[in-house]
Amino acid sequence: MNTPALSIAVVLAVTCLASCGKSTPEAPKAAAPAPAPVSETRIETEIANALAGTAPAPVAASASELQREAEGIIAQYPGKTAADLLNVPEVSVKLRNLLSKLAQDKALQQRINSSVDLAAQIKGLEGAARLDLDIKGYDKARTSRMLQAALSEDPNQLVAFLVGEIGEAAPDISFGGMERAPNGVSIVPNPAAATTPKTEQPD
Repeated sequence: MNTPALSIAVVLAVTCLASCGKSTPEAPKAAAPAPAPVSETRIETEIANALAGTAPAPVAASASELQREAEGIIAQYPGKTAADLLNVPEVSVKLRNLLSKLAQDKALQQRINSSVDLAAQIKGLEGAARLDLDIKGYDKARTSRMLQAALSEDPNQLVAFLVGEIGEAAPDISFGGMERAPNGVSIVPNPAAATTPKTEQPD
């Protein structure tokens, strides 16, 4: 019989279990930082979204994030004008989404039209007018602001940019007598929007 060998194996096993089971004193652990308090409203919203299978609403990019993104695109395409940059993949998709949103918002469209009409009146134009914007000559700072508006996918930001450009150009194209302001803005007649008089058909 192999009893001695079995006994030695049992002793080794018991010794190992005894030594492994001994607990060594641990160094005191630093207290974990208390979690930041979360409002009950946010908790309820997250629970409701989870139960309904609703994804949380996307967080809009901050102004600094948009600026970094815009300047990164400018650096990535050093030889392109502002007009060219609107067609690069990083911008074109977001710009299409943005213009689609703007097309559905009549109030924002009216803000642009009102600014154009006011500039046309100051310039002395009669009848319908439209904005003729040449962005090929934009400097880096203005190109960055334009890209930030496009990348935001927020029609309010795009309208704010355009209205600001029209307002900046108003003194040059009215009192200054320039056809096109240094920022590329020109207000020109819009014959296509003029009302065509109806002609009566003879009986």
